[in-house]
Amino acid sequence: MLAGELTPGEFTFRIHQRYGHELSLTERLAELDDEYDILEYSDTTVDQVHAEVTAEARRLATHPTIPAEPTATPS
Repeated sequence: MLAGELTPGEFTFRIHQRYGHELSLTERLAELDDEYDILEYSDTTVDQVHAEVTAEARRLATHPTIPAEPTATPS
């Protein structure tokens, strides 16, 4: 999404479909996907949700990663 390959709505939809609300790391994106579904019933605008999605994507992009393999501990 940050590279412009997905819209914010497509991005949240894909994350929500894949992980639902189960993964704490992407929970906010799932919530924002729900926000798109209820826009007509709220005072929030599409642009506001887009901005929140972009901010969350940037936060995740800078989130420190955990190595897949455990590192050896010194003896």
